[in-house]
Amino acid sequence: MPMTIPNSQVTPIPLGALGKVFLVQGDGGVILVDTGMPGQAGQILDVLAARAVAPEAIRLILITHGHVDHIGSARELRERTGAPVAIHAGDAAGLRGEEDLAAKAVPTSRFFGLLMRMGARLASPGQACALEPDIVFDAAWRLDEYGVAGEVIPTPGHSPGSVSLLLDNGEAIVGDLVMGHMFFPKRPMPPLIAWDLKRNWESLRAVLDRQPKIVYITHGQAVTPEVLQQLLTQYA
Repeated sequence: MPMTIPNSQVTPIPLGALGKVFLVQGDGGVILVDTGMPGQAGQILDVLAARAVAPEAIRLILITHGHVDHIGSARELRERTGAPVAIHAGDAAGLRGEEDLAAKAVPTSRFFGLLMRMGARLASPGQACALEPDIVFDAAWRLDEYGVAGEVIPTPGHSPGSVSLLLDNGEAIVGDLVMGHMFFPKRPMPPLIAWDLKRNWESLRAVLDRQPKIVYITHGQAVTPEVLQQLLTQYA
């Protein structure tokens, strides 16, 4: 059964085996967090339509980091919603198609390295989804102007410009800071790859220091802060 909290503002939008994106509905606006792989814009907008959210209602598209499964449909979603696309300066080159951020990351285990070599073609964004971001930021940033009571904070480690969204109601979206275990989906594990795994764990501590009630991840089920604290004890 999905984990939720009262008055939840976050709706995960599953995109099959390649993860999910998130609809965030605040008191004064709606934003979309991440955009999936190339070609998934229609699927995302269909889910929004089923929830009576028109494309033009999206006020911001926030990218948690510049890997292809998070930026892939950003260009098409911007065209179809009119919403600006925001990304941290550390990953902006990935969105522009100037740098393959996933190729510069290191597998967090030998087994994960094998998986990455097998999926190298999927991990490379190419120019098809490249675009110039509308908003590039390099520090913590509140989203009140977009109708959402929450703050985006830098959480580098998985990539140089990874960020997390911490809503005032206690919900958090952390992208690939952690991921669900491949064989035990309710159990989180380290990301498959990391630009700097030590900084990744420091970023997870920073998120937990903000005392979230529930943490949403792209690949896997939502988890509690207690479970993530156990993960830190095991790996960091």
